[in-house]
Amino acid sequence: MERSYVKTFGFDEHRDLNLLFAGKAECSPLHSYGPAVRPNYIFHVITRGKGVYYLENQRFELESGMGFLIPPEIQTFYQADKDDPWEYYWIAFSGTLASTYMKALGYDMYHPVFHVDQIESIQSIIEEILCIDQILIQDELMLTSHLYHLLSIIKLSNDHTTIAKDQSANPYIQDTINYIKENYATKISISELANSLSLNRSYLSSLFKKEMNVTLQQYITDYRLTRAKELLGLSNFTIEEIAEYSGYLDPLVFSKAFKRKTGVTPSTYRKQEYEKQQEFARTGESLMLNEDAKIMK
Repeated sequence: MERSYVKTFGFDEHRDLNLLFAGKAECSPLHSYGPAVRPNYIFHVITRGKGVYYLENQRFELESGMGFLIPPEIQTFYQADKDDPWEYYWIAFSGTLASTYMKALGYDMYHPVFHVDQIESIQSIIEEILCIDQILIQDELMLTSHLYHLLSIIKLSNDHTTIAKDQSANPYIQDTINYIKENYATKISISELANSLSLNRSYLSSLFKKEMNVTLQQYITDYRLTRAKELLGLSNFTIEEIAEYSGYLDPLVFSKAFKRKTGVTPSTYRKQEYEKQQEFARTGESLMLNEDAKIMK
């Protein structure tokens, strides 16, 4: 069972941005939607609980304070947690510039998940949208204004999260992070990195630890292993190739580092990701068969 409320609107689809519908839901344990393909963009913002979101062969575990984008024309599936089912708000929109705005904001099928630090503001705006009954010209203008406001909040929240997690106000630290992101697949020498910034190696290491709360070497390792996890889950490269693409010349050294970080070997991790994708496919087939059976009745 699911307790939900939805308000649908019918604006001109030739506008730059067009609000289609908005709603909120309190989901029961394991309540799911999909697999389905939507014709428009939909943002979900989670206000309580947890759940899982599948977008093609990607799997995301989400919780309160996070959100996800459903892009158009791509198969998705999402399900509430068994023990702590989620509650969320959502907005759906289209428009001639919708895809352009999403690209500018940094959201697509490869980056569909975000954090939100202004949940109360989003709740308040969508509640206002849901209270509008008559669609007069002034209402249309207000709804369009709300849509732009929501997108700006989501963008600003995500920018704030990214800065807090992966950036620093110190230009030396930011230059160091950028250097790692550009060169992680090659052998990184901390001494050479420090020299490129005209800094002493010890000073840079100490400054990085103070600013980022992690050692410079550990940051490099974590970044490489994060990229390796993406390749293991989304590509057909061999373990040896992924090791090399992640900055490890020796596959054995890569495997040991990966296991220390994740608790499993790269091959086991890949197998687990494959099984999750197969489970998603089986769940989708089962749900679609059930829907077909309902229609036949």
